[in-house]
Amino acid sequence: MGAEQWHEDTRDEQLNSMLPLLLVLARRLHLLIGVPLLCAIVAVIYSLIADPIYTATARILPPQYNENTVMALRNQPGGDSQLGNSALTLKNPTDLFVGILNSRTIFDAVIEAHDLRSYYQEPIIGEVRKRLRRATDIRASKDGIVSVSVEDTDREIAAALANAYVDQFYAFSQSLARDQAARRNDFYQMALNSARQALNTADFELTEVEKLTGFTRLAGQDEAIVQAAAELQAQIAAREVQLRTMASYATPKNPDVRLIRRELLNLRNELARMHGAAQHSNGTTQPFVALGAAPDALLAHARGKRDVEYWENIVTLLGRFSELGKIDARRDMSLFQVLDRAIAPHDKSKPRTRVNALLALIGSGFACLLWVLVSAYVQQRRARSQRFDQQWRELISTVTRLPYHAEKKRVSS
Repeated sequence: MGAEQWHEDTRDEQLNSMLPLLLVLARRLHLLIGVPLLCAIVAVIYSLIADPIYTATARILPPQYNENTVMALRNQPGGDSQLGNSALTLKNPTDLFVGILNSRTIFDAVIEAHDLRSYYQEPIIGEVRKRLRRATDIRASKDGIVSVSVEDTDREIAAALANAYVDQFYAFSQSLARDQAARRNDFYQMALNSARQALNTADFELTEVEKLTGFTRLAGQDEAIVQAAAELQAQIAAREVQLRTMASYATPKNPDVRLIRRELLNLRNELARMHGAAQHSNGTTQPFVALGAAPDALLAHARGKRDVEYWENIVTLLGRFSELGKIDARRDMSLFQVLDRAIAPHDKSKPRTRVNALLALIGSGFACLLWVLVSAYVQQRRARSQRFDQQWRELISTVTRLPYHAEKKRVSS
């Protein structure tokens, strides 16, 4: 019984506490309904008589590259440096496109192309730029498409301005690609000419080394020298054995013995020449390098050949970079595609009658409800406390700048 009595008392207290609130709302019901309806009607009338605003949108598609092609170009020697300033190497090319479209250069080009100073009747370029920026919305969607939306009271002007952004961006990207290509080509041509001169110098020095040492660029020359010397030594050994054999049964005046001795002498002279100087006294070069000078000659020739091969590779790479630069100048950002050109919209985008009416209805309803509750609370406090009433009057007089006269305390009769 005690618990049931307690729950019943609690419900009575809650009901008694809600009744004053419901009574306040019932007394001001005409205000809570009439004011929101009036505000909604005003919003509808404003939406109908206000100048309509039209939004035209143009959409562009950044260049799409095959991943295999991109990796092949980047794996080329110097590929990163050649394509580093283009949209190819960006993880998200749309960020670059949005940044360029929002740049002051594009805005000023659009302003000059359509004489927006006269259209907006603003002589200061900064103010014209601010108005155009407020009327423009440039954003990139998740699918990578860049949208350029322009608002204006004239539907034709809105479409023309949206298309002007695309046209000016195309012109800017072409100019940027040409300037970058010209700078790259100038750099590569200077480097290529310098490398060619260095290659000619290295080639000339290698030729001089070949004339002095007898080494040439023929493959296997050092092996041929050693093999020729070994063959001569083998022939000399064979002739010596043959001569000793014939000496056991033939006289020194035997024609065969004399022939073998002459051959043996010639072979020894040839072997001595291979171990001796590489040139005759008249300056002509021997077909083989002297074995004693072979290490130094081989080192000098290897250095000269290494320099020639180095500069040949440099010339080849620079020539390839130059050709890649010409391709990049044509490709760069000018390959973006216009997905949708802006057309004059048929329906207005602002003011939106239904949205404005709904916002006015809800906003004014909450404001009226708050005002009713606050005013009821203030009246209740003023009726219960004379001090609060005086403070309230003083607050109102301070806010409204009216003189305040404190009332004398009422004396109960």
